[in-house]
Amino acid sequence: KWVDVPELVFFSGGVNRVAIEETLRNFEEREGVRISRIYNGCGILTAQIRAGQKPDGYFACDVSFMRTVADGFRPSIRMAETSMVIATQPGNPRGLHTIADLGRSGLKIGVANEEQSALGALTARLLRGQNLFDQVMANVVVQTPTADLLVNQLRAGGLDAVVVYEANTVAAGDQIQVLPIDLPGATAIQPIAIRNDTEFPRLMERLLEALRSTESKTRFTLNGFRWHGDMQP
Repeated sequence: KWVDVPELVFFSGGVNRVAIEETLRNFEEREGVRISRIYNGCGILTAQIRAGQKPDGYFACDVSFMRTVADGFRPSIRMAETSMVIATQPGNPRGLHTIADLGRSGLKIGVANEEQSALGALTARLLRGQNLFDQVMANVVVQTPTADLLVNQLRAGGLDAVVVYEANTVAAGDQIQVLPIDLPGATAIQPIAIRNDTEFPRLMERLLEALRSTESKTRFTLNGFRWHGDMQP
């Protein structure tokens, strides 16, 4: 479709924002386009897509939240992955080491919402797989649609620990302490796909090329992701 200033609608899970925002801004300037970004929890985004909204592109937080809307998109490409981690106060004053420790009495824990967020769904799946769901959820005082909200509340001092992605913790630096979760299933893989009936297929293909560029790879790796974008679809 020809228009003077094309406008793309781009849905993305919140975790991807730190890695893609500069690429999107550069692409807008280079191509003379506007990109309407909608960042949110992937449970919310996929519900909007199933309800009839038609983004030109969708960048999910995890492959599990691409599968539920895959029939509306071209085959997805895996761009990156990031690990789930426990973030706690600097110096780890509660002496936390494993996800089982989050079930200790007296803790205030934050997790992502299972229905609204890919991270929430992965966290719940991980806890259930370790028979820890009820024990840990008894300490949960905050559930959010995106992990950046959890990190902000942890930094503000209202929580003892949160379960987030490694990519959510990089910007916080030494204001938090990050503990690995060394368990199967504690990794999220981020895929991207172009909508089947987008009015701007070539423009979206160029955007995908920009997101798979060397410059984009650097932005991902500096922000706590491991790169997959060089792999073939």
